[in-house]
Amino acid sequence: MLNAKYITFLIFSLCLLFISGANGASKENKYLLQKIAQAPALDSPEKQWLLLLEQPGNSQYYYLANKKGQIYQLEQDGADNTDLLLDLQRFSTKDSMLQLTAFTLHPNFSLRDQIGFGTFYTAHVEKVTSNRKRNRLKDSSVTKTLPFDAIVTEWQLDANKQVDKSSQREVLRIAVPTLVNGIRQLDFNPYSKSWHDNFAQLYISLSQSPELKQHPLYSGAILRIHPQRSGFNSYSIPLDNPYYANENFEKTLYLFGAGSINQFIWPDRYANKILISHRYHLNDTMRHWLSYSNGGEDWRKKAPTNFIYQSTKSLSANSLLVYRGQNAPALRNKLLLLVKDNKRWQVNSLSHDASPEISLENKQSITQKKILPAPSIEWQLKQQALQTNSLTLYRDNRGELLFFNEDSGSIYQLFQQDISLDINESEESGFSWITFLFILILILLIGYVLFQVKIQHKSAKAFVRREFSNVKLSEDKMSIELFKRHEKEAEKVIALSDIKQCQILLGDLVIATINTTLGHGFNAEQEQALREIFHVEQIAKMTDGKVRRINLALSTEAKKRHVICLYLRKGSDRITKKGYFTVVDETIDWCWLIAENINSKQTGKRSFNPKSIADKGHTDHKAHDHTPLHKQAAIIRPVALPRVDALEPEKEVKTTFLEQNNDDVALVDKPEPTATKSVKVETELVNALEKLVKLRQQGFLTEDEFKQAKAKLYHFN
Repeated sequence: MLNAKYITFLIFSLCLLFISGANGASKENKYLLQKIAQAPALDSPEKQWLLLLEQPGNSQYYYLANKKGQIYQLEQDGADNTDLLLDLQRFSTKDSMLQLTAFTLHPNFSLRDQIGFGTFYTAHVEKVTSNRKRNRLKDSSVTKTLPFDAIVTEWQLDANKQVDKSSQREVLRIAVPTLVNGIRQLDFNPYSKSWHDNFAQLYISLSQSPELKQHPLYSGAILRIHPQRSGFNSYSIPLDNPYYANENFEKTLYLFGAGSINQFIWPDRYANKILISHRYHLNDTMRHWLSYSNGGEDWRKKAPTNFIYQSTKSLSANSLLVYRGQNAPALRNKLLLLVKDNKRWQVNSLSHDASPEISLENKQSITQKKILPAPSIEWQLKQQALQTNSLTLYRDNRGELLFFNEDSGSIYQLFQQDISLDINESEESGFSWITFLFILILILLIGYVLFQVKIQHKSAKAFVRREFSNVKLSEDKMSIELFKRHEKEAEKVIALSDIKQCQILLGDLVIATINTTLGHGFNAEQEQALREIFHVEQIAKMTDGKVRRINLALSTEAKKRHVICLYLRKGSDRITKKGYFTVVDETIDWCWLIAENINSKQTGKRSFNPKSIADKGHTDHKAHDHTPLHKQAAIIRPVALPRVDALEPEKEVKTTFLEQNNDDVALVDKPEPTATKSVKVETELVNALEKLVKLRQQGFLTEDEFKQAKAKLYHFN
């Protein structure tokens, strides 16, 4: 696999060298700016511009908000067509609204007949002016008086695209110590779709309070909620929030301890991780960081380990984004950072790759341990229109770059113009066909290599090698050992007390979930339901290419998920060692064991005493009967043992036997001497009864089928 990647890289490099040599020309990029809108002039320094958003579905209009609570609608290329959409001062009591701090649109803002149509959210800070009890979100361990509230409010537009005054709804109220400790940013994941579980989750960044930074809520935190009303509650909390089941922290918290958060974005459209721009104090030094987070981090005492940027220079808000547009091909898919260097603005690009986690046990500090790549300068902004103290970076609905000069109120869009050096037409034409053929051959060769790599990566055996394939209970019965394929030493050991959730997956479908919440224990009815699901899957025909997989997924307190592939079969080829029903039995045993440890109150009592799980991995059904149980059940239903009547001694009787040939089971009539028929009939009767009981316990016979088969046995004997 490494060889294939190396060959692909080498071929691609040769292709680039050949093309550059054939063309015999170099190119340089020149960027142009076009003014597309003009914001109204500010008549007061307090009315500092806060945020610029383009109206979804219509690239002719923009929304612009300032800190005094005024939100305007701007028309592109129309300086005189500016309307005041909302003035928060008119909707608040006297002198209560002090500052607008954030503003965002619902993902379904432009979609009619959808939840969230015409809906937007604002965040402002107001002073608590009455003693009336309010539902304030507050850290219970804080004893200091908190005289301000940071409030998230929901608004809706009417049919005339004006704010409906009756739609004002308070979503969330957070107690804060000062005016500057409000909400910095409201945002939705722009890459989340309506069919995703995390769609329309609102992320809220709360700035740090230096006096209360030891408290999670005021240490520089990001919260996550569903802003829609839920019953009597004005919002709901996603069940997959990192601290949802942790009573020591507020459930709305997504991460905390980040210091002063300026901005956060989603750099990858296929992952939920966020990139945070924040000022963080480490080793008595305040630096500006760009750090990745998957949620659940606590950076109060442990510094971020996945970061891509550090600098003693502070970054402004709205200075970070990933460019996805078409106007500037040289910048496409790059992480851009707007910085001011020597009193002149410039656009830099950074590597997307997060740093590997760094061991803090090393005596060297993080800044000494890691060498960060320097940002690449993409463009020096020499235009006079951008020589300002306050410049911010945005993107429109099509992903194009917008520069907003907050001092002048001018909004510019970026374009790229390619300038090529003069090339001799005769020389260029001489290379045209050779270049075309060479590129075609290289594309075909690269496609073949990538196809082979993809096949190897997606093979069933490669999948088992990547995952854990065996699990055992430790000798002290206090932890679980996870093994890789063909390995005798455990690669991972998980304490039973650390397990917070266990899931059973059949293919990609979760068929059982055991966790600490109400109704997620385990009992006999759930065991029977699981066995029936496994039974239905087992009798399904295995065609070529069809995959049958049983996975055990364990989630720990550290929010890590470990997947163990217990059974894998592709077509007629079984990849894992153990048989299907052996794995089913072991899976049921694990469900009982884990449920008793993490949710004993919701777990019933087993009706029999199972084997120890630590030893069960060495057993198999082959010790009893090679015939699959579902085939035994199919045979027993229509077949009964022969009735023994008074026969003459010299005659022979025919007795029905189960005979197995490879994977097929057949009924065979064989002659038997009358001298031994009575003993064999009695032995077969006992064996048949034992088999009936076992098939009933395993769920392969219903209660009625069990009674009918037992009655037939006694009738014929």
